[in-house]
Formats: sequence, C-alpha cells, structure tokens
Amino acid sequence: MRLAPLLALLFIALLPCSALADVTRAESVLPPGQSGFISQDGTTQSPHLYDQVPLYTAFQWKPAMFGQPGATESPKAGVSIVRDAYGVPSVTGATGPDAWWGAGYAVAQDRLAELELFRRQASGRLAEILGPTYLSADIVSRRDFYTPAELDKQVAALPPELRARDDAYAAGVNAWIQHVRENPQDLPNEFKLFNIALTDWTARDTAAIGVLLARTVPSSDGNELPNARTLRAAGAKAFDSLVPRHVQHEPTIIPRADGLFPSQPGRTSHDEQVGLVRSRVLVKGLALPAAPVTARRSAASRVPLGRPGGSYTIAARRNGDAWLYSGPQLGFAYPELFVELEVHAPGLDVRGATAPGVPVIAVGHNAHVAWGVTSGESDDDDLYAETLKGGTESYLYKGKTLAMSCRDEVFNVSGADPHTERLCRTRHGPVQARSTKQAYARRYAIWGRELETFVGLEDLNAAKTVKEVDRATAAMTWNENITAADDAGNIGFWHPGLLPLKPRQWDERLPFPGTGEAEWRGFLSVKQRPHVINPTGRNWLANWNNQPSAGWTEGDIEGASRGRAAGALHRAAFLYSLVPGFAKKPSIGRLESLLRSSGTTAQQRPLMTSRLEAASTGSSGNARKVLTALLAWDGSYARTASDGTVDPGVPIWEEFKSAMLARDQARLGGSKVAELAGRTASYHLFDITGGEAHALLSLGSGDYRAAAATVYGTLAQRFGSTDPAKWRQPRTNVTWTLQGVGSPPAMPFFERGTWEQLVELR
Repeated sequence: MRLAPLLALLFIALLPCSALADVTRAESVLPPGQSGFISQDGTTQSPHLYDQVPLYTAFQWKPAMFGQPGATESPKAGVSIVRDAYGVPSVTGATGPDAWWGAGYAVAQDRLAELELFRRQASGRLAEILGPTYLSADIVSRRDFYTPAELDKQVAALPPELRARDDAYAAGVNAWIQHVRENPQDLPNEFKLFNIALTDWTARDTAAIGVLLARTVPSSDGNELPNARTLRAAGAKAFDSLVPRHVQHEPTIIPRADGLFPSQPGRTSHDEQVGLVRSRVLVKGLALPAAPVTARRSAASRVPLGRPGGSYTIAARRNGDAWLYSGPQLGFAYPELFVELEVHAPGLDVRGATAPGVPVIAVGHNAHVAWGVTSGESDDDDLYAETLKGGTESYLYKGKTLAMSCRDEVFNVSGADPHTERLCRTRHGPVQARSTKQAYARRYAIWGRELETFVGLEDLNAAKTVKEVDRATAAMTWNENITAADDAGNIGFWHPGLLPLKPRQWDERLPFPGTGEAEWRGFLSVKQRPHVINPTGRNWLANWNNQPSAGWTEGDIEGASRGRAAGALHRAAFLYSLVPGFAKKPSIGRLESLLRSSGTTAQQRPLMTSRLEAASTGSSGNARKVLTALLAWDGSYARTASDGTVDPGVPIWEEFKSAMLARDQARLGGSKVAELAGRTASYHLFDITGGEAHALLSLGSGDYRAAAATVYGTLAQRFGSTDPAKWRQPRTNVTWTLQGVGSPPAMPFFERGTWEQLVELR
C-alpha cells in the first residue's frame, strides 16, 4: 500500500517537461530555417536551410512544445542534444553550465559562419574579410562601442553565475570549432570564400554581441542633425508639425485608465515653448556638419545584427487562461538573425529564440510564462554640440577647457591598405560628427550598462508568474518592450530601460549645448516607467512599436521610430481594429486568422476610407478613376489573380502616397525637408512613413484629387494603358538579406514577424 504512492511520484518525476507544463499549446516558425551550413566545397548542405519557408508562406506553424522527438547526440558527459524534425536543438544539461555548454555547441553547429560575422560586426572587424565597403561600419562600431579592456571590465562586473554561463557557452562553441579543425568537411563555405581563419570564441565576443544587441535593437541613434536642418529650412511652426513632440491620436499600449506615465514628469507646456525658443537660437548659431553619405554594402553579407526593427505582440486573457503572440520583425535574412533553442537544466526549462552568440533566450516560453519583445524606440540618447576650444580635441564645459579622450584605431581592410582613424570622446560620449566650430558627441543612457540587461533576461527565462516578469524587467537597462502572459491568466506589458529625464527648458528634438547648461536630470524610476498588469476595461494588450502611454513624448523621433509620427495612421491602429474581435473568444485558431489579416493588408488603406470618400465626392475625370479604384480595394497586397498579379489598388496606393508626400514637401519647402520623409523598412513594405502620414493627414480633398490625377498619368504610362483595371503587377517577394553563400527560395512578402511564436497557457 505504501509502495504505490512512491511509484506514482517516481513516474511523475520522470515525465517529460511538457506533461507537467501549463503551456498547453505552442507553435513557432522561423523562415528560412534553423541552419546556415553549406560545406566548403558546396556539395553538402543542411536539410534545414530553407525547410520552414513553405510553412511560413502557407501561414502554418510547427510544434514548439517542450520535448519534441528527434535524433539525439551527447557531445560530452552531462550534455544531450535532441534535434526535432526542423533541426531545432533541445539541450539538456546535468548542470546549468553543462546546458549552456551544449547551447554553444549546438548554435555553432548551425551558425558557425554567422557567429564569426556577428563578432566581427560587434568588434569592428568586418572590413578585414569583406573589404572597403565595410570600413565605415567598422569605424562606427569601434567609435560608438567599447575597447577590449572596457568590455572585459563589464564582463567582470557580471554576477558569478552569468560569468560561468558565458564561459560555458564559449567552451561549447570552441568544442565545435575544434571538431571542425579535425573534420574539415564540416567547415562552412564562408570561411573558405572569405579566407577566414578559425579562432576560438571568448566571453569577450559574447559580451560584444550582447552590447550591440542591447544598444541598437531597441532603439537607434537620434535624428537631431536632420531635425536642425529642417528647423532652419522650414521654420518653427512647420518643424513642430513635421517632428511633433506630442503625436495626436496614435493608439497607446497602456489604456489611459491605467496611468499616463509621462516620459518627462513635471515638464510643462511653458517649459516646452521656452525650450524650442532656446534651442532654435542655439541651432541658428551652430555650424552643422554635412549630411552623412550612407555607405553601400556588399550584397554578399549585410550582417543585420543590431539593426532596429518593428515587431508586434498580442496578449489576451479569458476565464483564467491566456494567449500570447510574438513576432519580432528584423528583416528577412539567410540565415536569420534569430536561432531557435530549447534549454533544460536544474531549475530551468525554456524554449524560444535568441541571437547566435548570446547564452539567453530573448523571446520564448517556459513552463508557466510566455513573453514577447518589441523595440521600445524611445528617445534614450541625445546629441551634444561641443564648442571646440584651442584645437580639434579640446572643448568648453562649465567655463573650463577639457581635453577629449582620443585614440588611434588601425583597421585592416581586405584588398586595400590599412586605415587609421582618430576616435575621440567627450564627457557626453563618442564624437560622431564635426564641423568647423563644433564636435557632436552622442550621450547614451545605457552607456557602460548594456550587459546588466542580461541579468533581467536570466530572471525572465525562469519566471513562473507575470509578477516575477515584473521583477525581472526592473533590472533591464535596454528599452525593449516586454509583453508576457502566465498560466494563471494574467497578462502584462513593460517599457523598461534607462530612460533619461531631459533638461526641462531645452528641446530634445535638437542638439543640446555641450557647455553644461543642458544636462540630464537623472532617469525615470522603475515605477515611473510605463507598465501595466491586467489592463482596466479590456482583456488584451497589443503593441506594434506604438506609444507606450498617453503621457509619452516622442523626443527626436529617431531612426526606426520615424513611423511613430504617423499618429492616427500608425500601423498599430489597424492592429487594434482586429485584436478586440480575437479577444472576445480567444484561441490559437482565431489568433492564426488574425495574423493572416494583419500580415497581408496595407494597414493604412482601411484607416483612410472616410478621407478617400470625401476626396472622391465631387471628383471627376482621371482623378475620380484613381480614387474609385482605391476605394474598391480592401488593402490586400497578397490576393492574386490567376496570372499571379495583384489588385490595381496596390500600385495605385504606393504611387498615391508618394504623390501626396511630394505635394506636402513642395508646400513646406521642397527638398529642404526631404530628410524627414523617411522610408519604410524592408519588413514594412506597404506601411506608411512619417512624411507620408503627415501629408495624408494635413492636406485636404483638393490635394487628394490633384495627387490622384498625377497618379493616373504616372501609372497609365508605366502600364501602357488608360484603364486602371489593367494596372496589375506581380505579387511582391521578400528581398533576402544574404549573410552567407546560400540561395534562399523566392518567398512572397508578408507583414509578419521574421520569427513567430503562438502560445496558449491554461
């Protein structure tokens, strides 16, 4: 009688993790596939290079629950690796270091060439193998990041358990590197193609990639210099309209009932008005550097690590259950930025995706919690105009002349002579540009503290409840949004990171004076950062890089966040029109259906119906034909005729946005404000730019009709027909970013995550 309960307990202890988990369903997809291996002679390649493209194209997902069956290997005692039908490794370690040793080993098997490219990008050594077109990128990496000694200092400051994890991961990578040295048939082709020597992986390499990710994926450098040029060209009124500090009518992630969460608490509208006046005077007296010329990069390898992108997440709760979707959007690449991984160790069971080289799961699920990440895109850095004094390496600060910290860096360049660059820093940060009178230095809120985020991510991987997620996000220094759901039916959102309190009476959309009168006042406290658990009045949370809260301001609307100026036309407004229907009766099936709608629709077309109808009323001739065709189109760029062509609305809409932008620019100063137009990224092809949104929202029906007439002439000539019904073009395919020697298949474009996860928790 006593033996039966003991045997039952033993049986339960031996069950696979998935049988005990409260994640009841999990799916994922990673186009093109898990692996990036092609042999050095090109005759052998992994079967998992492109095997997830058919799933992705058909809006299907593969199982992502723990314990998927597959082939097993044990590369060392205490480590086992099981690869499922799509080559995703599940690593089990007898100890935590064993598990992360196995993770390093498995990732190196799949992405050894990508690991090499990533560590070279993070350390500014791509030109050594890829040639002169990468020199400018290398200079930026060494200028804006850290010396080897500075990286070592950050690593030494990590908690002992994280340092042990980094060392174990590096040892696992090196075990596979040693295998490749002894078995040259397993050497990836890229090493031969670019004449790369195999060298061991180090904890410093991991740190460099971690720093790059933490600094650049959540947000990008500011837009202060283009903003300054626009202010000079267009004047203060137009500048306020083009670069709004307060964006109107954009949906916020956190309902107003759950808090305003101002980004600059205590700052008044009077402070803002004074700040613009003072900053305008400053800008008038600055010698602005010439607009930078973007370096062209080789098509052989563009290395998108650290490129900020757009991503979206959806979480819903009902009757004690929860659902979560996460779709990071970082461009379609071969191999992908993300690599999938499952890790089991005492006290840890987690599956998801991360970047090669980083021993943590960035986005995924464990047995009780699922979470997603999106770029926060808040203004967490500023540009300071340093007044040069007595030469090019001295500047004024609070009445004193200070010397810059400068060093000479030598860059080896394949196919060219070595290049030496003088790199300098002021007390505000690295000098990124110069003019005759000023040096422009970037101050980063996260400077020197990037690796602290991985303490929070380690806690997030092990969290059992949304409240534990809340505690984990408090330690994060990056501005990467976190959305989470747990098996008790709770959902939450956090906008974490080191978020600076700007000087109250200076305008952060423009450069600050470096003379000491416009210093930051500290950082938002953890409680002041936007966050919510179980929002008031609704059972869902969603975000697509939109405003975190009603009290948030946009800063200089930098880089990838340029779309935040779209206001009511922000892509999240379309997402928010879909999510409530799903949340009424949530299920994985209904979530999949939502993704088909959001992933195949030009988001702003449904949002523009009333304005297009108003413009169509009273229109005539060619303009009426164009507006009628736009109104007849529902926004789908994926639906095709039997010949593979899409609705005429697709080319009409793209040309119409451009024509409206041109009219708005002419009204505001023509090419002088062109820098603010922005452009959509490759993962937002049919989205809208901030400049296009400004045109569509600020111009009237007469401009709509005039733009439509222009579109008619342009497309009639392009398609050789005056009948809009014949303006049909082939379905748009993805433009793959190649990070190696593979040739991924043609894949139609979707506005979806470049890795996707769907999870149900009960």
